[in-house]
Amino acid sequence: MQGASANRLFHEFPELKEKLWGGHLWSQSYCLLTTGQVSLDVPKKYVESQGEH
Repeated sequence: MQGASANRLFHEFPELKEKLWGGHLWSQSYCLLTTGQVSLDVPKKYVESQGEH
């Protein structure tokens, strides 16, 4: 999935390769987070608010 999406984006927007870390769209690492005992609405609101900055 990541390889296919990266290839398509680089094909449609070749300038992306120059703006990214060594021409790589996806990182080799991963992220795992937990929110504890909260409803899904709490982290969802937080993530949505990050676009406002």
